[in-house]
Amino acid sequence: MVSGLTAGAARAERSFMRRIQVAEGIIRVLLSPEDCHPFNPVSFHDSSGEYLSQTGCVFTPRPVFRLSVDGVQGEVRQTANGEVISFDSGECRQVGSVWSAVLRFSFPGSPVLTGLGAHEDGIFDYSGKSELLYEHNMKIPIPFLLSSDGWGLLLEAGCAMKYRGENSGFTFELDAVEEISYLVIRGTDCADVLRRLAFVIGKPAMLPKWAFGYIQSKERYQSAEELLSVVREFRHRGLGLDCIVQDWMTWNDGCWGDKTPDPARFPDIRALTDALHQMNVHFMVSVWPNADKGRDCDEFAEAGFFLPSSRIYDAFSPEARNLYWQQCRRFWMDGGTDALWCDSCEPITDPDWCGDEKRAPETRFRLITEASALRMNPVTMNQYASFHLRGLREHWLRDIPSKRPVLLSRSGGTDSGALGAILWSGDISARWDILEKQVAEAVRVSCSGIPWWTLDIGGFFVDRKGPWFWRGDYPDGVRDPAYRELYIRWFQFGAMLPVFRSHGTDTSREPWAFGAEESPEYRCLREIIALRYRLLPYLYSTAARVCRDGLPMIRAMLTAFGNDPWLRGLSQQYMLGDALLVRPVTRSLRDGGDRTSVILPPGGWYDLFTEKYYPGGTEQLLETPLDRFPVLVRAGSVLPLSAGACSAAELNSPADELVVFSGADGCLDLYDDAGDGMEYLQDEYLRVPFHWDDSACRLLAGKADGSLPADFSVPVRLVRPDGSSEIRPFRYSGEPAVLEFR
Repeated sequence: MVSGLTAGAARAERSFMRRIQVAEGIIRVLLSPEDCHPFNPVSFHDSSGEYLSQTGCVFTPRPVFRLSVDGVQGEVRQTANGEVISFDSGECRQVGSVWSAVLRFSFPGSPVLTGLGAHEDGIFDYSGKSELLYEHNMKIPIPFLLSSDGWGLLLEAGCAMKYRGENSGFTFELDAVEEISYLVIRGTDCADVLRRLAFVIGKPAMLPKWAFGYIQSKERYQSAEELLSVVREFRHRGLGLDCIVQDWMTWNDGCWGDKTPDPARFPDIRALTDALHQMNVHFMVSVWPNADKGRDCDEFAEAGFFLPSSRIYDAFSPEARNLYWQQCRRFWMDGGTDALWCDSCEPITDPDWCGDEKRAPETRFRLITEASALRMNPVTMNQYASFHLRGLREHWLRDIPSKRPVLLSRSGGTDSGALGAILWSGDISARWDILEKQVAEAVRVSCSGIPWWTLDIGGFFVDRKGPWFWRGDYPDGVRDPAYRELYIRWFQFGAMLPVFRSHGTDTSREPWAFGAEESPEYRCLREIIALRYRLLPYLYSTAARVCRDGLPMIRAMLTAFGNDPWLRGLSQQYMLGDALLVRPVTRSLRDGGDRTSVILPPGGWYDLFTEKYYPGGTEQLLETPLDRFPVLVRAGSVLPLSAGACSAAELNSPADELVVFSGADGCLDLYDDAGDGMEYLQDEYLRVPFHWDDSACRLLAGKADGSLPADFSVPVRLVRPDGSSEIRPFRYSGEPAVLEFR
């Protein structure tokens, strides 16, 4: 019998549905098979009436099998993920029984239904649509559904599942459960629901300040010396950079997944990181959960820490997680590495990540879940990445408390934010239609409660080759002007995400690969990087607020502006924090991308680049030549900015300038701390509340919070709708102060 799996008939100790008030607006429902004979509908209502009802529940016994390959050495196969040891032949034995389950819900009205994590198709509203939730490259299953009517549903289940949208209802089909537990969260609006969700799953953990700068990556740098030469070129050109990434194949030849670096190419990790740190650049390295040969493989095999019939370590085992961390420490972390790229932590993708033709969605689901269930408990199959990330964070905090954990992951769960994990959308291809879908994915991911998210700027696959997933449109890469245009639009979008990171294969990704210094493409990239660093005080202040109240940095229109029928279904524009509205350009210039439509919510709005004022409640068609994309500042915003920094370490605290965009009242919590380490949790930070009183035309600063010194001078520039502006000096010493502009 496998641990955690028991006979289904012997498991039912409870015969009545339990409904538990977890907190205000949060109800947990627990169901067992006995609650379904017959099933009594479960109603959720408040003073406005019923907003959600569970109308059905069916449990069906489900056998659990394991693949036994005792005495089998495994077959070496070349896959898209490299050379792996495969154990597909053997005896399948039943090791237990659980339940599959079907849950049915209904709701009144016609709300937008969104969330459910990250997927491939750019669907924002799941009303009447379906989604398959399982861990895979380009899929991050988050079993949380958000309604524009101000409620959310979180399934507390770690199994693969299917969502089916219906008329005025939906169904979840759960592959494997021992019982059912779900939360219904009721809020005043969608933002309130997401804040309450963070209360349940854990508020986001703060990233170091450098993680909000520019991250340079590609597949792949060949040696420590190449990494250093690229960073030196960034510094020589005065381009902003905070992190460089070493992708896979750091190991000795043939030792797939081993975390021992090849001494010929990476002879001294400490010398590498010391040299990078002297240039104010941090270092991230890719680590994998599989170990097919080498020291790590031998250690896992000797301890019995591989998943059954695999060379994938058992992240569900605390002892295996500890050994994995010790392997990460041995060279990389003890050598001064600042971040771990947790690649391929789905971790079973090969059954589908192959072939010339993309399979039907149900076939892909079956291939992955069946192969996974033979090696993992199907009840927790979708939580492999969560256990993997949890082990790394817990050990990191224990052993390296001077650095905040930075974990870039291709998959994760509802607890990703609390673990401080940065999720990204996987190995996408370079095409305009995929860029457009990625905007919708970013917006929907935020509605799933994920605070830190990024993507491969420019698409991972640029060329078009045999496998179904290698479907870029640009075999000539950076030599093709059409790809350079796509890359710049993607770069603009990436600069307006929580984490700003370029990555991919088939072509170079360094800014100078896109043209000479005087070329329009190079100038665009240089200016976008400079914009990111100019906004860094705002982004860091916003990130701190994300960690305080749980509302993700990316805000869908339905999150930022409530259940407005004109706005709630929009998925091609979003708020970045409270102040900035971003509308990425997703069409080429030849296909109309020189002009881009933006829906402006009520209030006033300013173009970030020109400071031209636009009235809210309107649709504007903005000029978007290659060096411009729509970023608008909400009237009433107080925007903290920097000047001239090329790394987070060069920023002046807390900002070089405050810009007030008049036309409405507004607020800012200006935040700063040491930028790394965990002392911010012991109040070692500075937070200054600002309020702009538009009718009185004055800026009010409240009493400083935190133990860091609150003594600074900063110019404040007031921008008015008529295009005029003025600058006043402002001195702050930690006590309430007023700056008048009359």
